[in-house]
Amino acid sequence: MFYLAFLFGLVFGSFLNVVIYRLKSGDSIRFGRSFCPRCKTILKWHDLVPLLSFFLLKGQCRHCRKKISWQYPAVEILSGLIWVFVWNLGFGIWNFIYYIFILSAFLVIAIYDFKWKIIPDKIIYPAIAVVLIFNLFEILKYQNIAIFLWPLSVAIIAFLFFFSIFYFSKGRAMGLGDAKLAFLIGLFLEPELAFFAFTLSFILGAVYAIILLILGKKTLKDKIALAPFLSASTAIIFFL
Repeated sequence: MFYLAFLFGLVFGSFLNVVIYRLKSGDSIRFGRSFCPRCKTILKWHDLVPLLSFFLLKGQCRHCRKKISWQYPAVEILSGLIWVFVWNLGFGIWNFIYYIFILSAFLVIAIYDFKWKIIPDKIIYPAIAVVLIFNLFEILKYQNIAIFLWPLSVAIIAFLFFFSIFYFSKGRAMGLGDAKLAFLIGLFLEPELAFFAFTLSFILGAVYAIILLILGKKTLKDKIALAPFLSASTAIIFFL
């Protein structure tokens, strides 16, 4: 079943790539056939097989021969791994769908912010709404309102902490989207796990920044996207 979960994850990852690209371009996510972002040629089914087509085409468009972004196979593989790891946790169908949705949202946010240095509201707000609804249903399930209020309190504190950095640095240290993402993480993870996720994200981000500075790829004036590290840390802590 793990192989099947991975295959479904690859296919879903292909859809996530469509979401990422069309959120930026403004094209409809629900309608329209897939096309090469370079030459705009409509792609046939055999050029859209997740992961396999990328390697068979040697990472190039069949028509214009321009390179296909690393994003496409990377997102498909990561999505496949998310499906496998969530499946391995043995959740019921509704919890499985919930965790796939939220973790996929983190993946989209991470890639989008890495490429364009912005966190899309069209992803973050629905994700927050879904987690809030899920937590409300947890109250009914366990008859304990603390299950809802405790994560909400952590989320608010996390938002205020990140927002204060955004506000006092005038957006230079981090963006408002990072504060929204911190709110989502506070809602999603158990309170103590959220703290570890935030700590790990700062460590990973700092290591990445130092490496880029040493290699001369970035300067102290350059901005580095934080969402990839927040999202990755959240996934790591969740699965551990």
